[in-house]
Amino acid sequence: MNNPTEAYPGSIFSLTDHEIFVVTARSDGRDSGQIATWIVPATLVPDRPRVAVVISQQNFTHSLLAVSGRFVLNLLSDEQHELLPRFGLRSTREQNKFDGMEISRSPEGIAVVPGTCGWAECRVVSSLDLGDRIIYAADITAQEIYPGRRPLRKREAFALQPPDILEKLEEKHRIDGARDSAFIRNFGY
Repeated sequence: MNNPTEAYPGSIFSLTDHEIFVVTARSDGRDSGQIATWIVPATLVPDRPRVAVVISQQNFTHSLLAVSGRFVLNLLSDEQHELLPRFGLRSTREQNKFDGMEISRSPEGIAVVPGTCGWAECRVVSSLDLGDRIIYAADITAQEIYPGRRPLRKREAFALQPPDILEKLEEKHRIDGARDSAFIRNFGY
């Protein structure tokens, strides 16, 4: 089995170990959430925090985010590795990912996942279509940090998954990569 934590074997990016977020969005009374690791601060201006978030437009969460222009970044804690399959393998099109979870809401009413290191509510200010992904630049409009919790990182999260979940993550990675390669080929190259 290939290691699903290494999206770029032999690349400089195989050396990275991203924090794991659940990006949540809400529109027309529907909630969704997905795993995301490509999230970075996008400014040095402390009183105007901004982030860059890379999301697949094939995910249901993206469809809600695109309509509402808002989302919440939930930074998972190192004790939340069990959320990886819930938010990384299932689609909200088929199942409510929040069933059985006692969520709270951000000021704009977006789901906040309990037990995280913190959350940030964001408002989209710009976007860039990359073919297989969209980069959103977003202003942080509200946030809360819970001190004493350590962020969950990709390598640790995958190491803690049972073998059957690792196999499912690998298969999803393979299928998504094949799908996304078609989007890249058709995107002006």
